[in-house]
Amino acid sequence: MYHLGVDVGGTFTDTVAIDDSGNLFVGKAPTTPDAIVEGVMASLEDLARNAGQDVAGLLGKTRYFGHGTTVGTNALVMRRGARVGLLITAGFEDTPFIQRAVGRLAGLSDEEMRRQVGLRQPVPLVERQCIAGVIERVDMNGKVLIALLPEEAERAVRALLAQKVDAIAVCLLWSFLNPAHELLLAETVRSLAPDVPVSLSTHLAPKMRENARCNTVVIDAFVGGVVKGYLGELQKRLAEQGLRQSVASMQCFGGVTEAQYASPVNTIGSGPVGGVMGSKYLAQLLGESNVITTDVGGTTFDVSVIWRGEEIIAREFFGAAGVMSRFEVLTPRVDIQSIGAGGGTIAWFDSASRSIKFGPESAGSKPGPVFYGSGGARVTLADAWLTLGYLDPDCFLGGRLKVHVDAAKAAIEVQLGRPLGMSVTEAALAVVELANHHMSDAIKVYLGARGFDVSDFVLFAFGGGGPMHAAAYGEISGVKRTVLVANAEVFSALGVALADTKHKQQVTLLAREPFDLARLAASFAELEQRLTGQFEREGTASAMTRTRYFLDLRYRGQVHELTVEIPDPQWIAANGMPGIRESFERKYRALYGGASVSSAHSSIELVGLGVDGIAVHPKPSLRRGTRPGSTAAPQAYREACFSLRQGFQRVPVYADRDLAPQQEMPGPAFVQNDYLTMLVLPGQIGQVDDFGNLVVDHARGRFAHE
Repeated sequence: MYHLGVDVGGTFTDTVAIDDSGNLFVGKAPTTPDAIVEGVMASLEDLARNAGQDVAGLLGKTRYFGHGTTVGTNALVMRRGARVGLLITAGFEDTPFIQRAVGRLAGLSDEEMRRQVGLRQPVPLVERQCIAGVIERVDMNGKVLIALLPEEAERAVRALLAQKVDAIAVCLLWSFLNPAHELLLAETVRSLAPDVPVSLSTHLAPKMRENARCNTVVIDAFVGGVVKGYLGELQKRLAEQGLRQSVASMQCFGGVTEAQYASPVNTIGSGPVGGVMGSKYLAQLLGESNVITTDVGGTTFDVSVIWRGEEIIAREFFGAAGVMSRFEVLTPRVDIQSIGAGGGTIAWFDSASRSIKFGPESAGSKPGPVFYGSGGARVTLADAWLTLGYLDPDCFLGGRLKVHVDAAKAAIEVQLGRPLGMSVTEAALAVVELANHHMSDAIKVYLGARGFDVSDFVLFAFGGGGPMHAAAYGEISGVKRTVLVANAEVFSALGVALADTKHKQQVTLLAREPFDLARLAASFAELEQRLTGQFEREGTASAMTRTRYFLDLRYRGQVHELTVEIPDPQWIAANGMPGIRESFERKYRALYGGASVSSAHSSIELVGLGVDGIAVHPKPSLRRGTRPGSTAAPQAYREACFSLRQGFQRVPVYADRDLAPQQEMPGPAFVQNDYLTMLVLPGQIGQVDDFGNLVVDHARGRFAHE
C-alpha cells in the first residue's frame, strides 16, 4: 500500500509514492497550465512506471493521496477568477478601494517601498457596481443595534444577482462577534440562487481588521470556482483510474484536509508548504529540533523555519506577489519568505553602477534559460551553472532535453563579460556568487527579524537548485550543518505525502488585564467543540491526537499582537495572569530584545485566541540505508570551475542511488540523478547519512572564497 503525494509547480508536476517498507518512488512531468489535470496524470504515469506498475494498479493500492497545487495562486496572480459580488455593511462599500490607506505599501520590502515612482495600489478583485451595502449594525460587543430585516437581505442579494455575479462574498462589521446577519444573508442567497457559492467572513476569518477580513472573503470567492472545479475534476479522473480515497488538499497553514472541505483561499501559497512539512518530518527522523528550510526553485528562493520541532505560523500575509494581486488577508499560513533567486532568475549588467545585478525578474519555464533553446535570450543562473560545469549537458532531465552550452556561453560573454571586461568563466562565477549571497542574506534577514540566532540551526536544502547552492550559502550564513536533502527535486511532494490533517479555529476576544479566566476557558472549550465537529465530518476525529492552544496578546496602546502558545486551558487556571504575562514577555524579549519590555507596570491586552487540531495519519518511515561501511566509486568525472585561481578541474561524479550510509565525500564532488545535482565544494567534506542525505559539517571543512 502507498502514501502518495503530488505537487503541481510552475514548471514541473512532481509525484512521490512511499510503500509500507519505506521504499520511495518518484515521477515527474511538465506542468500543463491550460489543463493541469493532464500534467498530474502524466506525472502519475511516470511514477507508476518507476514503481513497476500501471496507474490503475498504483492508485488501487493507495491508502492516502495528498495534493498541493498552485491553481488558486495562479488564478489570483493572473486575475482569472469569478465575477464577485460583495455584501457589506451600508456605509462601508468603499473598503476594498480605500484599503486602510496603506494598500500601495502593504506586503512590500523596504527596498520596494523606496521605489515611489512605481508604487501602485492593488486593483480590487470586486467591481464597484458589484458591491451592495446592507442596512444593519452590530457593535463591538456583538450587540445588535440595527437588525437586518429579511426584505433588506433579499433586496441586496437581488441587486448583486442582477449584475450576473458568479460568487458572493459577505463581510459585515463586527460579524465575528455575532454572525447572525451574515448567516441570514447566506440563507437568502441559497434560497434565491442555490448555484451561486457564498463565502462568509465569520467562517473564514473570524477576527477583527476589517480590510484584511474583507480581502480574505473576496479572494475566497474569486478563486473558489477555479479551485473547486479543478479539485473536483481531479477527484473524478483519479476515481475512474481506481483511487478509492478522497484527495487530501494541502493548506497554507500546514496539514491537509479533504478536498471537498478545503476553503479555496487556504490553498493560496500552499505550494511551498509541502517542503516545510517534509522538513519537519525529516527533522524528527534526524533528531533535529531547529531547522532552516530552503527551497531553490525555478523562480524563487523560499526560506522558513522549524523551531523546537514546529513550523512557524504567520499572523497575516499578502495574497500573492505583484502589485495587481497583493492583498492583506487574515488567513494564517506557514511563515515562508521568498526572494527572486531561482534557476531561471535573470542576471544583468547595470550600466549605472557598472556591475552585475541578479534578479528579481525570472525567465520562467517559458522561454526559460538560454540553454533551453526555447527562445530565452537573457542570461539566467542556470546558464551560469551549465557554463561552469555544474550541470551534466548529456543528462539534463535524464537526457530528455537537449541543452545548448555554446548559446549559454555566448549570452554570458555578450551580456555580462564584454561590458565589464571579464572572461565568460569570471562572469559566470560572479553570477553564482551573487546568487549565493542573495540567498544567505535572505536567511539572515528572515531569522534576524524573528529573533533567532542562525548558529542555533541546521539547514535543509531542497528544490531543483537547493543542493547545488546550499553548501555555499549555508557556510556563508553561519549554520552548523547543511543537509542536502535526498530526493530534493520532489521534496515538496514528499512533504504532501507525509502531511497530517490539520484544522484551525480562532476567535476575537477583547479584554484588558486582568482577564476573566473563566471566560477564556469557556472560549477554548467552544473552539475545541468546533474542531471536533470538523474532524468528525471528515471521519478523522478518532485520530485527533494533538491540540495546540494560542493567545493573541499585546501591550496596551499597541496596534499589532503576538501569538503566544500555552500548554492547555488548565495551565491558565493553574498559572493565572502572572503566567500569561511571563509567557508573553518572554516571547516579546526574544523578538525585540530585553530592553523592549520598558515597564513591568505596562498592562497587556487580549485580542483573540485560537486552537489547532491535528489528526496524525499512520505513515511509513523512510527506509534507512542497508550497506553501511561500503564505498561507492565515481561513475564519471566532469570538468568544473569553482574559483578563478584554481580554474577548471576534474571533479568526481557519483550516482545518488550508489551512495552508502556513512560514506565520506571530500569536495569538490557532484552527486546527481536525472533531475538533481548536489555539490560539495572544495575544502568541504560531505557525509551520507542513514536516509541518503548528504550532510556538510561546516566545522570540518571550509570553502575558500575569493
